[in-house]
Amino acid sequence: MQYHIQTTPIWDAFRSGGECPLCAIYLRTEERLVAKYLNEAVMEPDERVAVNKRGFCERHLNRLYAGRNKLGLALQLHTRSEKLLADMCRPGNAKAAKKEAERLRKSLSTCVICDTADEMMERYAYTVAEMYRQESEFPALFAASNGFCLRHYALLLDYVSHAKSAAESYAKALYDLERTRLSEVSSDLRAFADQYDYRASRAAGSAKDALPKMIRKLLGE
Repeated sequence: MQYHIQTTPIWDAFRSGGECPLCAIYLRTEERLVAKYLNEAVMEPDERVAVNKRGFCERHLNRLYAGRNKLGLALQLHTRSEKLLADMCRPGNAKAAKKEAERLRKSLSTCVICDTADEMMERYAYTVAEMYRQESEFPALFAASNGFCLRHYALLLDYVSHAKSAAESYAKALYDLERTRLSEVSSDLRAFADQYDYRASRAAGSAKDALPKMIRKLLGE
């Protein structure tokens, strides 16, 4: 494949041996975006318009505040607050108040970093499918991975069609991998729980990590 900028993070993530390769990619993507909105995006008009419109979620606002460019963040939040003020309407009755509440909740439910990261993850998901068909060494690396968190498993399912002629085998490999890894963690979790039963033998091996592994399977990193 020619898309080295897109495929290199995928190779790296699958080779890293983490619980979910796509989570690893997401965290790196998120880190770059946080850095962007603390640096060059501060003075880019198009980016400021996007921030004014979509704002930041709690997670990313806290990440930005923990960064070193308090002035850049202040400038972005100032114009964002000006946009919110301009959009506010004084409700004249209960129906109008409810409508205004809905509008406000909608305006606060978006995040420019989340939206951009999600768009990028969609591209990575269909690139994984393309790599499964086009890269001869990738299917074996894929099968040897630890599977995915359920959110990213669903995302990969969305883009199975991008494997084209290999879509059927890719879908089967994706399902088999996820079911096997989820079953393994579930079995370890049962063993972990059994150690609290005085009638059972003590849990050993991978069972001791079963709880955080299952949390990562359910929620991601």
